[in-house]
Amino acid sequence: MTETSILHILLADDDADDRFLVQEAFDEAGAKVQWESVSTESELLHRLDTKQKLPDLLLLDWNLRPGGGPELLQFIRKHAQACFLPVIVMSTSSVPEDIKNAYRFGANSYIVKPSSYNDLVNTFKSLYEFWGHIVQLPPEH
Repeated sequence: MTETSILHILLADDDADDRFLVQEAFDEAGAKVQWESVSTESELLHRLDTKQKLPDLLLLDWNLRPGGGPELLQFIRKHAQACFLPVIVMSTSSVPEDIKNAYRFGANSYIVKPSSYNDLVNTFKSLYEFWGHIVQLPPEH
């Protein structure tokens, strides 16, 4: 991406407050982001199954209901259109088994949601710098 590019992020989180805080934290971090959000597993699966261009990144709440992260990651990694989509798992859990499972099923990274707003802003500033400016994303995935 270039300095003026906009990172298209799909945020999948069933908590409206968390969706708001994530978007606010990215904004406060100075990130240039085009947002799209879903609040249920079925909305996410429908979005990934459409013929629309995929986002650059998926921020996935590990506990998205009803099924949760493992099932969703398995679907994404087997899905022809979405298999290359970078998935960043977000969770309040720092349980080692959750982290291992996220990577086992194909997450590109795992972030424990910070408890303070300042830490949240700093986390998403780093995430934006990495995924928006350092990493080469797959072309037209």
